[in-house]
Amino acid sequence: MNVSGDGERKQPPTIPKEAQVIVTILRDLGIQDYEPGVLTQLVEFSYRYVTKVLEDAKVYSGHARKRAIDIEDIRLAVQVLTEQTVTTPPTREILLELAQTKNDVPMPLPRSGAGLRLPPDRHCLTSTNYRNNF
Repeated sequence: MNVSGDGERKQPPTIPKEAQVIVTILRDLGIQDYEPGVLTQLVEFSYRYVTKVLEDAKVYSGHARKRAIDIEDIRLAVQVLTEQTVTTPPTREILLELAQTKNDVPMPLPRSGAGLRLPPDRHCLTSTNYRNNF
C-alpha cells in the first residue's frame, strides 16, 4: 500500500480482469507505453466482437436445429464475420496485370498552351550553370 504525504493510505488502482488480459497481451507484444483510453477501447471492441460472434453462432445453431452452440457454429460465425469485415490485399499477379493494362494505354500528349506558361529560357534561371543575361 502506498501512503501519501498526509498519512492517507492509497489503494492501488484496480482494473477489471478483461483489461488485465489486454495489458498482458500488450506487454507480450512489446507495447509498454499507451494511453489509458486504449484499454477501454480494446475491452469494448473485444466485448462487441465476442458478442457478435456468439449471437451469430446462436443463429447458425438454431438453423441447424441444435440444442446448444458448438465449436463448429463458432468457427462458422468467426469465418463469416472475418469475410465481412476484413479485406485482403490483391495478389501480386493481379496488381501486375492491372498495372500492365493501365500502362498499355498511352498518356495523351499535352496541348500546346496548357499548363504553366514560363518566360523565354533566357529569362529563366533553370539551367545548371545559369548566367544573368539581362
